[in-house]
Amino acid sequence: MDEKIILKRKIYDKMLVWKNEHALDYALFIKDARRIGKTTIAEELGAK
Repeated sequence: MDEKIILKRKIYDKMLVWKNEHALDYALFIKDARRIGKTTIAEELGAK
């Protein structure tokens, strides 16, 4: 059971658009409440 369960987040699709269209020119700033998965979603985007 070393497998992590990662839920699909609504923001992931928007982050993909940013990556494909603006990543070379602009940084992505993720701001939200504590402990909701900001780091996890950023790591998932980077891994894929």
